[in-house]
Amino acid sequence: MSDRKTIPIFKLIGKVLVAIIFIIVITVILSIAAAVMALKLHPELIVSMDAVAKDPFFIKAALWAQILGFISGVYLAFYIFERRKGWSLGLHSGPIGRQLVIGLGLGAVLILLSSACIWLLGGIHIVNVQWSVDKGYQIGGSFLLFIGVALNEELFARGYLQGLAKHQFGAKAAIGISTLVFALLHSFNPGMWNSPLPLINLLLAGLLFGICREASGSLWMPIGLHLSWNFLQGCVLGFDVSGIPMASVMTTETQGTTVVSGGAFGAEGSLVTSFVLVLGIIMIYNYYQTRIRFERVSPAQGKFNREIY
Repeated sequence: MSDRKTIPIFKLIGKVLVAIIFIIVITVILSIAAAVMALKLHPELIVSMDAVAKDPFFIKAALWAQILGFISGVYLAFYIFERRKGWSLGLHSGPIGRQLVIGLGLGAVLILLSSACIWLLGGIHIVNVQWSVDKGYQIGGSFLLFIGVALNEELFARGYLQGLAKHQFGAKAAIGISTLVFALLHSFNPGMWNSPLPLINLLLAGLLFGICREASGSLWMPIGLHLSWNFLQGCVLGFDVSGIPMASVMTTETQGTTVVSGGAFGAEGSLVTSFVLVLGIIMIYNYYQTRIRFERVSPAQGKFNREIY
């Protein structure tokens, strides 16, 4: 590999590592603040750090510390290195409301289709459907959490990393890099390495999100898709979300082979979901390819906003 090609690669890696350092430092500071607040609320926890780590308030606060750490770290890195380079993170481009709604709808359709197929193939059993005020509060809290998760993961993977890689190497390489890093971000989730399917599905999901980012020119479509996918999967349909259980309207139990049910990793560990994600990728890719060809033939219809990242 020539030095001319090697230098941009090292620059990209260096900038990403600096962003990660910013994220870690900010997250640690906010987590320490969360621990202090937990001790003020429950002074008896001072007996050990293990007691603090298991405190429900601290667990929730630490999750938000991580979310805010990612968002702040990305913005700090972008402001220092990239704000004058001619590309953006994608939060202020295109018809924001329209792209968000399209993403929410697409995510809902795909996860409902996957879940229905898993159920029809005998991968899950519906135990009951329950609602209560207490469960409503829990689901509301989970919804806010999923907003934060969708925003911080998409801002880092598709906003900063994919935008930075596209600026250096082009769209295809950028989608590939963001797809791989997105999957590896979930390396420590419960059940991630129980079978190859969780990794395969996370790669497919990352590819879908990356294509949505590139094709729409906006970060809001993948954010909406990510949000509705996670929320419906965990808080309505009763699956674990990437191996993490959530309070849900429906209570379900896995049964039969884990290849169909997804096992401990939830629907994202199922081969059924693999086919559904491939279907989603084909649909989005073909839709935007058709739209681009149509706009070239009929420029009077107006150009779709395709921002330079």
